[in-house]
Amino acid sequence: MVKASFTKKHVPPVAFSEHRRTAFERTVQLTQKALSQLQAQGKTVTLSAVSEATRAFDDKGKGLEPNTILRNPKAAALFRQQSPAYQQRQTKTRQAKRKRPTIDSKVRATYRGLRPTDLIAMIEDLKTQIVALKAQQQHLQVDRDEAHRLCAQALQQNTRQLAMLTQSTNDPGTVVREKP
Repeated sequence: MVKASFTKKHVPPVAFSEHRRTAFERTVQLTQKALSQLQAQGKTVTLSAVSEATRAFDDKGKGLEPNTILRNPKAAALFRQQSPAYQQRQTKTRQAKRKRPTIDSKVRATYRGLRPTDLIAMIEDLKTQIVALKAQQQHLQVDRDEAHRLCAQALQQNTRQLAMLTQSTNDPGTVVREKP
């Protein structure tokens, strides 16, 4: 004989649904009142300030916890609209996300299959190459400075010789001797 099994779905009592709806509305109302009070007083709207301000309006004197405000979608939306601190943080977050460099999918695919040890070895090789390039750059800088010094010295010598030649053409009886 086969037993028929009937599973009864658990249906929450009507009173529980009513309690949840009441708590939801209470959270929204307390949040609205707290936000109005903070704005009227000219205080900064922060989550902790809203939480503290709700105690003054609560019949039970408990107020709302910050997480309660954030878990309630309407209360959270009210808070986010009124809070400059929250809006500033969101702006900074958006800007930080924009600053992230985008990596080309081809480049990403190139390195995706490598093991961490291979990646570390590549990084170490790149560090070595950077050090070598910096040393080469310093050597080239020294060579460039020396070339500029020699150029300036040659220019001065040519200027002196030109001045002496110019002077000797103006005075035909003068013998021109070059200084070493």
